[in-house]
Amino acid sequence: MSRFANPVRDTCSLTGHAGLVVGDSLYVQGGRMIYRGFDGFAQNPYLRVLNLTGVVRAQDVPNRITTLTDNSQPFRWDVRAQDTRAPMFWLDEAGRKAYLAMGSRVTVGNASYVPEGNFNPGRPGRMWTADLLDGGILTNWEETDLRIGNRNASLVGTQANWFDQQTRTGYAWGGSFIDGAETDDGVNQLITFNASSGRWTNDTTPFTETVGGFMEGIILDNRPVLITGLGVTNGQQGVMDTMRVYDTRSKQWYSQRTNGPLPPNRFWTGCSTIVAAQDQSSYQIIYYGGANSSVTFGDVWSLSIPSFTWAQLSDSVDSSVSAGARYAPICDLMKSHYMVVFGGNRVQDAYTYAFPECDTSSNLAWFFDLNLLEWTSQVNGGTPDTYRVPQPVYQAIGGGAEGGATLIQPPGGFDQPALATVFAPFADRATASPTSTGPGGTTAPNPPSSDSSISGGAIGGIVVGVIALIGIIGGGVWFLLRKRRRQPRDLATPLPPPPPSSNGAAQADKGYMGYAACGTETAELQAPPSHHVALRPELQGDSAYNAELPGSTPEHYTNNNAPLLQEVPV
Repeated sequence: MSRFANPVRDTCSLTGHAGLVVGDSLYVQGGRMIYRGFDGFAQNPYLRVLNLTGVVRAQDVPNRITTLTDNSQPFRWDVRAQDTRAPMFWLDEAGRKAYLAMGSRVTVGNASYVPEGNFNPGRPGRMWTADLLDGGILTNWEETDLRIGNRNASLVGTQANWFDQQTRTGYAWGGSFIDGAETDDGVNQLITFNASSGRWTNDTTPFTETVGGFMEGIILDNRPVLITGLGVTNGQQGVMDTMRVYDTRSKQWYSQRTNGPLPPNRFWTGCSTIVAAQDQSSYQIIYYGGANSSVTFGDVWSLSIPSFTWAQLSDSVDSSVSAGARYAPICDLMKSHYMVVFGGNRVQDAYTYAFPECDTSSNLAWFFDLNLLEWTSQVNGGTPDTYRVPQPVYQAIGGGAEGGATLIQPPGGFDQPALATVFAPFADRATASPTSTGPGGTTAPNPPSSDSSISGGAIGGIVVGVIALIGIIGGGVWFLLRKRRRQPRDLATPLPPPPPSSNGAAQADKGYMGYAACGTETAELQAPPSHHVALRPELQGDSAYNAELPGSTPEHYTNNNAPLLQEVPV
């Protein structure tokens, strides 16, 4: 007689899930769970809600997670909702809706760990919606159609997705396609969802198939600009030295090299979130975790935009309240300056990916304070502190904790001239700033005016000098305008050229910019296999998909005496 896994008591390792923040609540759905005391990966047809209202201590996390297994009030979760890997899980605040769409098909060898009928591996052409109520409650989950053009959308999952509240538009880049078999196939796609009209579209990109990676977005000149990175693109696995930029207005893709201390490459996914400086003079993409062939990472990095500058924020993995080293978690920004890490697979090296250290009894969340640059044992209540740009960041990009970044492009300029146009609003903000920043990172006040009078002779000299200066400036402007009229005008958004050949790594990265033929597969079709032709030396020898293969759980994870979680309302 089989025994069902308890989704609260028997937690061990959750991967492939998605998160959605509503106020002080984090909704987590989808993916696969290794249950403590059960062999291999299994389904996860549950909705978890982490409540961060008020003060929350690390030891309180299990009691702050509500695990929904039925359609009871107020959430009315439908346990038959799809359970897929890396779905699009988006909140449309203006439309008062949440959307759960696509995701890769979950196929496991043993389906007896959850009650029969409580598992839906996803269906092509279908998605789920929920109503947003006051108090941050998502309820009334219902299944509806999902069509791209005149065809049912297939199940494609990608962690590289992002939803823009201002334009009510969601984006999903690349991903893997699983339909009826445990086989990952990359796709070449950028899926767009217009929540206002309910319309889904799909476009190919200048790249070939892309699996994994991250996507974040910022609003510039009233339109979203998307920034993606890592993953497996054109055969390149998890490189940290190149990001891709998509301008949603011109519909052009670009590539940009990063600078600063380069994080180690990693192709088994970590997670990201994004936060803006108080004056929006820079944005920081915060990246945590991941793994390559031999190392699992627990470091935290910041990639500053628009300078594309890396800075390390933490390498601590030994703290009792840290998330440690793990791959495939999710990261979400909550209460202005806390990065909440949820789930993931905590393993030691390439030989233990199927045998993680268990996150027992629903101890599934950890908190990194971006203001203190440390894993914290407590999330504070009350009005949250404002995010402050970390010192390692503003030491690299200028300005201070409140903003005022002075590095508004990569050192040496953008790799593609059109990116200067895309990120021009940052230059406008820097020009409009009335203050300068001192070397200590604080805003330097304007010098006080003097009460002493100026002599008449000095005034006359100043007048003559000003007149001469105006003449010089006028002549210079005339010369530049005349020269510019003679030069051909650059295209504002040209197609991406090859990466610079001056860097040794660039030759190995020729696949980035379409040296291989651009694919034409959409989310409705299975793409041809990606050919890994330019692997980084430290990544060779392992497939990027090994981390998701079913495995066995060691015997020392079979203790089932942990206390059962008490559900609390959100």
